[in-house]
Order: sequence, then structure tokens, then C-alpha cells
Amino acid sequence: MAALKINEDIAVQAVEWYFSLKESPQDAELQRSWKAWIDSDQTHYQAWLKIEQFNQELGSLANPISKTLTHKSVTLENKNRRQLLRSILAIAFVGAGGGIALQRHQLFPVMAADYRTGKGETRQITLNDGTRIELNAESAINVSFSINERSLYLLTGDVLIETARGEAARPLVVYAAWARFQPLGTRFYIRSREQDGLLAVYEGAVNLWQTDQLHFSPLRIESGQKLVFDQNGLSELMVAESSDLAWQQNILVVDAMFLSDFVKELGYHHHGWIHCDNSVSQMRVSGTYPLDDIDRVLRALTTSLPIELVYRTRYWITLKAKSKN
Repeated sequence: MAALKINEDIAVQAVEWYFSLKESPQDAELQRSWKAWIDSDQTHYQAWLKIEQFNQELGSLANPISKTLTHKSVTLENKNRRQLLRSILAIAFVGAGGGIALQRHQLFPVMAADYRTGKGETRQITLNDGTRIELNAESAINVSFSINERSLYLLTGDVLIETARGEAARPLVVYAAWARFQPLGTRFYIRSREQDGLLAVYEGAVNLWQTDQLHFSPLRIESGQKLVFDQNGLSELMVAESSDLAWQQNILVVDAMFLSDFVKELGYHHHGWIHCDNSVSQMRVSGTYPLDDIDRVLRALTTSLPIELVYRTRYWITLKAKSKN
């Protein structure tokens, strides 16, 4: 049987399962959830085989590099150990026989990013030039400074950037899947997830070039303005709202958001899988919700919408139309 192509999302899920099982090896419910995940899709099974294959190769310690990495993974503090092991495991998906040659622009760049966050995690970083960035959950960014340009590559997620002063001769440029940005002494927020993008400017201004229009004159977004990007292209300019940054306070503020999109947002902060049945996906959600207790948010939804929660396990939840009996 030919091997199936494993996309990055599934590879990341396999790695997350690996760490969850390593951290809680006696959790029977977690074991059942993991087994259900493997059984639910053939590509899940193939991704897990990759993990197992790499574990066996690393376990043999035939390669001196493997010995060094394994020693480091044991001696580092848990947070740094976790980041190192994520990168090690990413190698499993590059292919056997080529040695350890993981590059950030190869198959799985997110797992090898300079800075990244996991589910429910935010992170503040001060770069060498003094620029301050803050990442929302499930976000990743690469940094590349040269004598001519300071480049940030938002691979996925949400980032708030406050640019350093006094670097006019070396402009800061931010790259995302849907656009390129050049700030002009600013504090601004960029979102880039799948087909969705957003730019909100809170100080100064930002020049924006769409990815397919890099040779055109930029669109200038001033302080207090924002625009969104989706499958239809760029929106009209709107007012930048502080609620777009509510994730800094671990809060999600929504106004008439589709339930399917709302569930996707919750998923960035939930250690498990939340699925929205098609029968309820177009329902609308509004309100302010805490992101530190996703189970409570889901229970609250059942009181405001005609839906019910189906728990396959504690880690696997489906939202579906409420039964009429």
C-alpha cells in the first residue's frame, strides 16, 4: 500500500499526542483518546508510525548527534526540553537516510520556528534590537536580522509587535502568507491563520503589500485602523478595536461569529479536539469568554444555543444539534 501524504497539521497532532502520552503515561482516558485519534483516519496512523520509527532510530543511539540530543533532552529544564524534542521529532517527517538536516523552510517549519507557542500558551519576547513581540496561542515566528533589514516571518498565528526606535537605516519587515508589512514607528497586530488574516494598527502606520501584488504601491494603514483578509481578499478599512487583543488577557471577544469559527478559536487554547457538526456550524455566537476554562465555555453555549455536547472522551468533544426527545 502506498504511503499517504501527511500534512503539517496531522504531523503536529502526532507530536502533541507523543508529548501528552509521555507526560501522563498512566492516564487511561488519554490512552483511549489517542487510540480513537489513530483509528479515525489512516493518515493519523501513518503519522504515528513515523513517530515510532524515529523513536526506534533515536533509541539505538548509533549516531553521535543522536547521543548529544538525547543527553540535552534529559538535562534541560522541561520547557526547553520540550522545545528541543519538538524539533527532534520533526526530523522524523523529513525522511530517513538523510541524517539530521532539518531546515526551517522544509516540510514542517512551524515545529522548527525560532519562537512558537503551544495550545493555551502566550509568550512575550524582546528581540536583540529592542523590538517587543507577543505571541498568542498556537503561533510561530522566525527572526532574521541582517545589516540591511530586520525580517520577521509569521508562519502562523497572532503576533503583537512594538517596534524598536532608532533603526531607520535598517527597516523592519514582517512577512506573512497573505501580505508583507513595513511598519513606520508603530505598535501593530497581525493575524495569519489558514485563509484568514488581519492587520490592526494602534500607533504610527504600516505599509502593506498583498502577496500577489508586491510590485504595486503599498496600502498605508494608519493608527486606529484595521482590515481583514479572507478568501474574498482585503476588506474595507475599519476601526481597530482593543477587543482584537483580548487574548492578551486570556479572553475571547466575538460578535456574531459562526459557531464553527468560534470552536476553531477555542481549539487553540484547548488540550484536545473540539469538533463542530455541520448541522450547527452556521449558528452565531456573541459575547466575552474566558480562555482558561474551555469546558465552562462549552457548557455555557448549551444554555444559549440549541446544541449539546457529545464527549467521545474528555479530550474529544463534538457540538451537535440538541436532541428533540
